[in-house]
Amino acid sequence: MVQLVVDSGCDLPDEFLRKFSVPVLPHTVSVGEDSFGDQRNPAKMSHFYSMSLVDRSRQIVTGPASTDDIESILQGLIDKGGKDIVVQTINGANSPTFDNARTAVRRLSNNDAIADDISIHVVDSQTVFCGQGLLALYSLSLIQKGLSGAQVRQRAEEFRRKIHGYAAIKDVYYVRERARAKNENSISWLKATAARHLDLHPILSIHHDGSTVTDTVRGYDNCTEALFKLAIDKIRAGELQAPMVATSIAGRLEELAKIPGFAELEQVAQEHNVKVYRSVMSLSGGINLGPGTVAMAMATKD
Repeated sequence: MVQLVVDSGCDLPDEFLRKFSVPVLPHTVSVGEDSFGDQRNPAKMSHFYSMSLVDRSRQIVTGPASTDDIESILQGLIDKGGKDIVVQTINGANSPTFDNARTAVRRLSNNDAIADDISIHVVDSQTVFCGQGLLALYSLSLIQKGLSGAQVRQRAEEFRRKIHGYAAIKDVYYVRERARAKNENSISWLKATAARHLDLHPILSIHHDGSTVTDTVRGYDNCTEALFKLAIDKIRAGELQAPMVATSIAGRLEELAKIPGFAELEQVAQEHNVKVYRSVMSLSGGINLGPGTVAMAMATKD
């Protein structure tokens, strides 16, 4: 059977990581002088958010999964008998993890660690966070149907173009400060300050061809309701490519059910036989988008 591998930016529910023994390529997270590899450990992620370690006052740096770590994980899978492996990474335009994974595969090939009957397929998800999670869930469904790694890769690369990811940003000023720490100046001080004083919250739209602000809503409760309504409308119209919606929160998982609009999403989804998946947002996602941010992804037919 095909072995799926994801990186820690993927908002995939923990029960799927455990049920399907999905290895996680660790992004690095540095808080001050402390550094660790993020492997989507539920206890560590909950501690990170509950202790308010994600805030503007802390010097936090995230980094991609390294080539050495990726090579080590792949070698471990090969040693255990893995012969058909699909690696899915965060958008290559946002992180070097995709390039690092391809380099790791080349190293293994050059060192004769990959026999002729072993295939490793590296897929750039061209999305982030919930979008990655949705692609992984779709890929797992293909693997359960018995498709080969090459077939999973081909279908995943087609499916990723249908994925639309969204994030309801709670604190625009926070996002601006994190961006400035990476020498990015896409959000001006004036816009961030105005958003704070006017209680304005953007909904960020993430697609394979780039990201935009799809709406700006006054009041964060109204913003999350508008976020989930995007999926509710698509479900009611029968416009989902696959009957699943991925959601995540940069906080404790149990808080997600209390978010305004979420209960209606689950009710409408149940009425239309659509599954809603919940997960804690990756630490890299929470660090860059801010605590309390809620994200969602779906694949549509258009």
